[in-house]
Amino acid sequence: MDETNDRIASVIAKYSAGEASPEEMEMLVSWLREDREHALEFARMTDLDYAADPPFSPDDINMDKALKRTMLAIRKDERKSHRTKILKIFEHVAAALFIPLVLLTVYLIADRPETDGAIAWQTVTTPFRTNTRLELPDGSQVWLNGGSTLRYPLAFTKGERTVSLTGEAYFEVESDKKNPFTVNTGNVTVTATGTAFNVDAFRNDDMVSVTMVRGTVDVDMKGTTVRMNPGERICYSKRASTYTVDQADPEKWCAWRNGRIIFENDRLEYVFHRLGQLYNVEFTVCSPEINRYVYHAVFTDETLPEILDMLRISAPIRYEILQSDSPDPNSPKQQIRVYAN
Repeated sequence: MDETNDRIASVIAKYSAGEASPEEMEMLVSWLREDREHALEFARMTDLDYAADPPFSPDDINMDKALKRTMLAIRKDERKSHRTKILKIFEHVAAALFIPLVLLTVYLIADRPETDGAIAWQTVTTPFRTNTRLELPDGSQVWLNGGSTLRYPLAFTKGERTVSLTGEAYFEVESDKKNPFTVNTGNVTVTATGTAFNVDAFRNDDMVSVTMVRGTVDVDMKGTTVRMNPGERICYSKRASTYTVDQADPEKWCAWRNGRIIFENDRLEYVFHRLGQLYNVEFTVCSPEINRYVYHAVFTDETLPEILDMLRISAPIRYEILQSDSPDPNSPKQQIRVYAN
């Protein structure tokens, strides 16, 4: 075990004893955010019985038990090969079962409920290359994509159910016409009563999109409101303050919650953009003519190197990967330059 892991283990032990400083907690959270493997390492050190039936309610998560098991596993280095074997199996066929528990455990450590007047708020952030599922106080279900943050009250007040989103999330809203459900992204507000829809609102993107699965929602774009129906997708440009509404296949735009990425009649320009969102990398197209190339593919749980190799084989491109030297843990880890082949 290297020095970094020793320090992380020490921080976890201090947290268990209630003695971790804010700086130490920040170090632990940064370590977990750095790489999906760190979250997986944490996952395989926790109780796999919990992973098979993850308790998504914050009040039900046994933080102390999970952390004690983590410390116990860290000390038992002789089990490393066995844990690795189990991890590979779970990562391939059951990652969706235990990752939500890990993510909620990690971020409930980092983001304790905050109080705004009489209302307590919870903030949950999902690391890149993972996604998690939450249940809100009203029973509504939310799938939160990697690199996304959801802020919601621990108890909704009468007359409204409001959450804030940065990034991407899929919502299945419990029906309650007397208490409308609202998703606020800063530029676009989505209001629903009981419905299912996807919202893509990453902070650094110009476009905010809403894709309807069932039911209806009202989408407000700085005073302009559009009612949407199933099979429609609205795209709003923050820079131009304009929007378009098109017919769309909801499965294509919502498949990410099941670990799938679908490209169908998409230009490579969008393919690179979407991969950059999901894998926290930055693409630079050095040969603009390849942006017009139309691409078709469905990826399921492939790593970014695997996807890039498939692109290289099936599209007229070549690429080079440069590691980022930025100290900001939220900045892209890699810079990828793409050229015409």
